[in-house]
Amino acid sequence: MSARRPAAVAVVALLLAIVLWWLARDVVMVDPPMVDPAGGPPVEGQIERTVTDPWFLVAATVAAGVALLSASLAILRSRSPHLR
Repeated sequence: MSARRPAAVAVVALLLAIVLWWLARDVVMVDPPMVDPAGGPPVEGQIERTVTDPWFLVAATVAAGVALLSASLAILRSRSPHLR
């Protein structure tokens, strides 16, 4: 068996990991916290906060692991003399 199949799986898994990581992040606008009730909020307007979805991050981590494993397998198969 050639090394092309594991290499293709590695590329697809890497792209999937990148997309899942990108989808896991989100920016939300929230009101600033009240530090001093008498003085009001410390800034005017709203604050941008980045929130992440842990399940997308877990899926991205698994996809990255599959990509690393497949790339390693492709390298080992391409350098093995008995498989040619």
